[in-house]
Amino acid sequence: MSKNKSFSLLNQREIDTLVKFLTESKNTVNSDVMSQNSIDKLIRLFQTDKDRLSLSSFLSFQDSQAIVLKNLPFRNDISELCELRCSINDDTHFAELSIYNTVTEEIHNLTPNTFDEGSTADWGLSIPPSYFSQIAHCLSLKYTQATYDFVCSTFAKHNFGSENHIIPEIYLPENQVLLESIM
Repeated sequence: MSKNKSFSLLNQREIDTLVKFLTESKNTVNSDVMSQNSIDKLIRLFQTDKDRLSLSSFLSFQDSQAIVLKNLPFRNDISELCELRCSINDDTHFAELSIYNTVTEEIHNLTPNTFDEGSTADWGLSIPPSYFSQIAHCLSLKYTQATYDFVCSTFAKHNFGSENHIIPEIYLPENQVLLESIM
């Protein structure tokens, strides 16, 4: 099966969801023509796990970026368990990601420009839980429940005003990705 699979047809549930979204958003949707790539992203957005929207299905890295990332010197081979960690910098208050190799006990800092040379060195005040999980999944990393809870509470605080705010499911990872990534 081709990696660049193009979606042409929508099933009835996807059509109903799209119609509902467009009806609710009709004042903010303009008449620009969508490219096939945009339509494919929209359809992937509707691909769900247990009837919920998920961003993680299209937050994947480009093939070349994934190859570069897998060759980062944070492990000698795939058998070394590595942990994705998140903390907040006391001076900048920005989120910081690091990879901890549990065998060598080495720490490798992970910044946005690791993925994209044109990007910045800072993540910002928070990172969506779905994106955090996607990074872990793509690099075959694990993270603790405490780290995941920290990512969620920080994201909720900075995006919704309270650490205890229920995060909309669209920002959460798919169940399978979460299960595979939690150590």
